[in-house]
Amino acid sequence: MEVINAKRLSIDFSKIKTIGDFHDEMNELFGFPDFYGKNVHALIDCLSSIRFPSDGMTKIHVDMCEVLIIEAMNFSVLEKEIMKIFIFSVEAVNQRSILKGRSAPLLIEFIEKHAY
Repeated sequence: MEVINAKRLSIDFSKIKTIGDFHDEMNELFGFPDFYGKNVHALIDCLSSIRFPSDGMTKIHVDMCEVLIIEAMNFSVLEKEIMKIFIFSVEAVNQRSILKGRSAPLLIEFIEKHAY
């Protein structure tokens, strides 16, 4: 069995109501630069640098042999458009990495903690 070295980051999606809220939360958690454009393309560009600290695009970094497990708490309460943006962005970042011969840097773990 292969052992994966991982870092973890929790995001509570229950407090995200708008696309603006989503980008503000991503910006705060990942520490994007001041010029972060708060759109899907800027999100993908910033997250694509998660293994390259010298790019200065995120404050969170993983080594080439690590992954970042994003604990997506209460994801099911999100607006569908925000869900699509998040999943598309993670998919695009991972695809970029794979196309360059590297492993995917991001994994999503869905955790529901809200009361039904």
